[in-house]
Amino acid sequence: MVDRGPYAKGRERRQAIIESTVDVFSQVGSRGASMTAIARKVGISPALLQYYFSSREELLQAVISEWDRDNARRGEGLTHFADFLRAIRHNMEIPGIIHLYMTCVVEATDPDHPRRRFYTQRYHDLSPGIVEEVRRQQVAGSVRSDLDPDRIARILLATIEGLQIRWLHEPDFDLMEEFLYTLEMLGITPPELLTGELADLGDLTDWQQRARAAGRSS
Repeated sequence: MVDRGPYAKGRERRQAIIESTVDVFSQVGSRGASMTAIARKVGISPALLQYYFSSREELLQAVISEWDRDNARRGEGLTHFADFLRAIRHNMEIPGIIHLYMTCVVEATDPDHPRRRFYTQRYHDLSPGIVEEVRRQQVAGSVRSDLDPDRIARILLATIEGLQIRWLHEPDFDLMEEFLYTLEMLGITPPELLTGELADLGDLTDWQQRARAAGRSS
């Protein structure tokens, strides 16, 4: 039975507010984003925004969660690193969300931050997929067996976040290609790179040739 009552309408309105906030932040970012300023940007009253979200931190967490869900939908059916590459390419089109995320994650390093646990858990949730993919490629022989998958996971997460900060300061390089280069240095090759399933992300011919050459020499 489909829920059509007031609770369903409330959930729909809340989700609509989140999606509108994501759209606004994608381009203009969250600088100076008080609840009143956010309500004005989204086009609703501060009272209505406060009704659905008790604090700025709660709303921004909801925005980050929606961003994660959107990237997950884009990566359905892909291996972990191909999913990463598709998300990075999309993130380059929404610099405001990247700025919002980096601001939130740094603020949450404060032990007393009300949403610290959310961001800590987010790292814990991201790491296992990286570790599993690295282990698969170690078994396949493309990644050195003496490398520690857990350390690689931390290094890769730190690398992409560091690259994003650098890119926000001066977007004079391609984030996705820098991440591809990092994977290449570690001997990691997303299978989709070789099959052409990532062709919509740009001209990856050089990367495909380099990956195939590395595979023949290993």
